[in-house]
Amino acid sequence: MNMKKKKWLIPSLAILIFFVFGLTACGAGTAEAKTDTPEEVLLDSMEALKELDLDAFNARTDNYVRTHRNWIGIPTQKEYQIFNELQQPGLKGKRYRANKRFADKIVQNLSWEIKDVRVSGKEAQIDMTVTNIDMSDVMGKYEISIMEDMINSDGTGLISMIRDIHKIDYGDNSVVSIMEQEEGLSVLDITVGAYKEDGIWKIHVSDSFINAVMGNMDSEHYSDEIQNRLDELEKEYEYKLDQWEDDFFE
Repeated sequence: MNMKKKKWLIPSLAILIFFVFGLTACGAGTAEAKTDTPEEVLLDSMEALKELDLDAFNARTDNYVRTHRNWIGIPTQKEYQIFNELQQPGLKGKRYRANKRFADKIVQNLSWEIKDVRVSGKEAQIDMTVTNIDMSDVMGKYEISIMEDMINSDGTGLISMIRDIHKIDYGDNSVVSIMEQEEGLSVLDITVGAYKEDGIWKIHVSDSFINAVMGNMDSEHYSDEIQNRLDELEKEYEYKLDQWEDDFFE
């Protein structure tokens, strides 16, 4: 039985990953959307996501959030919900390569199967199963690596934690490195909403959709093995804090 994830030290690694890797996309979706059935549009959307063709994905979904403008009203950036940093204009350096490497690993094992489609006028509900790498255990293993670094570092280890999060894609214990060794799979059944707008079917990008295609990254549970190891490390870290406090006052 899975146990609730510890959040006393790192409130939500999934949130940190979303922040560091920019799992929201900015860029203009210029690909032409099809006007076929909801099922066909969803299949097109998933294929576009699998290929990281974000223009095509944006055109078939409501991925767009808003446009950011500078102080005189000129648009500077468009915001989308998935893979933000991959579509930031002019960014092709180290951070872009890190985001691209992460995105490539996320979609590498992404697959799906549509189970049922229910259409009512201009709205539709599509039941589907999404399979991907199990990112919940990946995040658990990454949290273990952060805890171990903190315990093995000088002082309280907080500087080590900040360094590890800042360099989240780099080093032997990076998230991507863990993903390359992960064999577990996330299999989630979700219902995807679709709606017809100006004669075109579009897919609604919901939180459950994002979580499914991202391999259950936002899960509230780890496997028993990972949770047990985190419980052990929590006790070790509490002991370290007690020792550090005693040494400090001495």
